[in-house]
Amino acid sequence: MTTLKASPNEIREALMHCTGSEHWYRHPLARACLYTDGAKLFAEMAGAYWFLDIVATEVLPFQKKEEFIVVTLAVTGSKAVITADDGNGQVFWTRGIDFTDCPEGAWKFYLQNNTFFVPSEY
Repeated sequence: MTTLKASPNEIREALMHCTGSEHWYRHPLARACLYTDGAKLFAEMAGAYWFLDIVATEVLPFQKKEEFIVVTLAVTGSKAVITADDGNGQVFWTRGIDFTDCPEGAWKFYLQNNTFFVPSEY
């Protein structure tokens, strides 16, 4: 059985309705990392739980130095680049993804107090 992922427009529309989180989820690989309903919704709709894994294991450790982190997932075709910056555009971490079937677009998230969330939940 093939699961169809949502289109970029469907994902953006759904994320616009995430204005707070009723639940926080603890990441199983990095127990210090929490993520919100919005981040979970993105992972489900985009088929991108792998993205949560990367943020929790590779970006979260930067919270020791950076109180607020902007994480961007930029998908073009079947490739992606994940960047983390200080909120002022100073990129301090980048990772390329050679293959993904995540819907195209530039997807922005925030990481603060070990919690990963979509901007509308800020």
